[in-house]
Amino acid sequence: MGGKNIFKSAFKGVYIPVKKSVRWFKRLSRNMKYFTLGLVVFVLFDLYLLWYFFTFGSATPVKLEFTYDRSATELVALDSAAHKGWIKQANYASFKFTDEELAKIRESFDRYGSAALMVRVKVLPTAKQKQLFENAVDLPLQAGFLTEDDFTPKGKLISQVYGGGNRLVVQANLKETSDVFDISIAFNKNDFLPGGKVSVSMPYGFFVFSTLRTRIVAACINDAMLGFDVSNEIPRYGFAYSGGKIDITNSSYDFSNAGSVFDSSNQKNPLPEVCVGLYDVAKYKSTLQDKVIVEINAGGEKLFIDNVPGATKVIIPTASLNNPYNRMTFSSNKMCVSSLYMKVSDGAFKKAAFIEAENIPANPGEVLLPVATDPGFILNYDVLKWRTADYEIFEWDRFDRILFFDTRNYEVQDRFFTRLAFFVEKDGYKGRLMTNEQLSGMHGYNAHDYSAESMARFFNAATDANFRLNYEEELLKKILIVNGFFEVDGPYVRANDGGLVSISRETLGGTRRNLLAHEGWHTIFFRDEEFRNFVAAVYGTIDYDSRQFLIDYFRSQPSLGYDTSDEYLMHNEFMAYIMQQPLSEVSKYFVHLANRGTVMAATPYLCAYIRQNNAAAFEDAASMMNDFVFDRYGIVCGNISIVRR
Repeated sequence: MGGKNIFKSAFKGVYIPVKKSVRWFKRLSRNMKYFTLGLVVFVLFDLYLLWYFFTFGSATPVKLEFTYDRSATELVALDSAAHKGWIKQANYASFKFTDEELAKIRESFDRYGSAALMVRVKVLPTAKQKQLFENAVDLPLQAGFLTEDDFTPKGKLISQVYGGGNRLVVQANLKETSDVFDISIAFNKNDFLPGGKVSVSMPYGFFVFSTLRTRIVAACINDAMLGFDVSNEIPRYGFAYSGGKIDITNSSYDFSNAGSVFDSSNQKNPLPEVCVGLYDVAKYKSTLQDKVIVEINAGGEKLFIDNVPGATKVIIPTASLNNPYNRMTFSSNKMCVSSLYMKVSDGAFKKAAFIEAENIPANPGEVLLPVATDPGFILNYDVLKWRTADYEIFEWDRFDRILFFDTRNYEVQDRFFTRLAFFVEKDGYKGRLMTNEQLSGMHGYNAHDYSAESMARFFNAATDANFRLNYEEELLKKILIVNGFFEVDGPYVRANDGGLVSISRETLGGTRRNLLAHEGWHTIFFRDEEFRNFVAAVYGTIDYDSRQFLIDYFRSQPSLGYDTSDEYLMHNEFMAYIMQQPLSEVSKYFVHLANRGTVMAATPYLCAYIRQNNAAAFEDAASMMNDFVFDRYGIVCGNISIVRR
């Protein structure tokens, strides 16, 4: 009974005032009724805004994601469009970074060596907007950073006016862009101070302005990328802190402001690289008969890319260019190009993280991380831009785990590889670990190639025997571990796939070019079982006398010292000696060998045989292998690169 009385009392407490209010409202004039209703709606709306503010505050559906640790934080919304994540029409959405986010941006910069804000927008014009702007010439979209100039001394955002001031922004014309696209704006590297701090000029936040209804889909902090990439469904356009304008013709890009984003000093880690993406479209690809050459003007320097089957990108190291921070323009066949951008190598990030995680020391003068590139840049790479005086390391941009060492001279090369040469290949020495005294006065090769498996055998044998290695050999082992050739297994190493090449600056001219091709073919032989099987089949089909001539040649040259009983080695060298020069030069090369005095003394009958038939068997073998590797890799006898300059 008590509960019922309480309910009745509460009901009367509400019902009676409401009843009186209704009677009072009915007695009002029409104008007063309208006024009263308007006042009630206004008060209710104010109460709603007050509730919304205390409930949601500055919340926004747009989160700030961080690529390096896959976390996400809450941005501060500075206006109604930012609150909703939508811009209805000709308006701004403005967001502010929190102190926590600024600290995480700093951490991202420390990990990657650069940092950028990427914003993804989706343009969804209403039917009315489509009609209204059908004949418009320009439908602007802008994005940029907010700085202290955009706020009052008390921290309140100053209202923006589109097109006003000297703001540095990224601009786009929505009549030309796709419906969804990414804009990446790099932070200025000078805003990241020593000691993990950021400067007072660090951006406070960012804004997006759009003429049409636009949704801000996402925002994230990742490494900087300058240029364009339209290879994926959602295109990406990257800019320096100074901004720029999206050019959908994708025919060029001006990298002149890259110095404000990337480190330009040639230190231990690779400098930024330029990636040229190539569409994998058959009609745009070269054939053996007809070449499709993409010509690039890189700051006044001309580069030529052979758009061969299987090639989807070419890496151009900035250190290989005379004027890397300049405009790059496609002079021909730009329809083949899907991207042109500059960034620091993703592989370098991962390997640097591995070095840090495994606490691998890098002593002064040591370079552990390779420069990714096409072999065409290696031969004439400026020695003054090497990161250490004795050697430089390169990685083939088209194949995993293929390293190229270029050394200052044979002496440096010998310290790295001579002991390996005797252990892996030299007849009478294979499997033996020789001391420096035993090696005194002995030369390995002028160029080297080794599989990851053969190098692992060498280092494990040294561990078993407690054999003292040279400093350079220990450094080589460290380089191979960092670059994924080896996995550490206690005191031993386990080999992954891969191969290594070494050439020297002491080798000159065309010989150096042939040696690079010769050793490069070996690395493909190491990693590709189908190629090995094809070479073995060709080796087995050429006539006996021609094959025996090659074996006798190997035996007649003491400097080679090949173990001719090793069938794998014979297949490998047969292929490389044939494919080191262009197809048109193969016959001439083997006839030249047949005219060499030391060879004629060792096998006069077979030398005469090769001269008589003009080395026809080797020429036929070259033709078969040339067709195979072009179909599979797009490269040919005498040239493992697809770039020339």
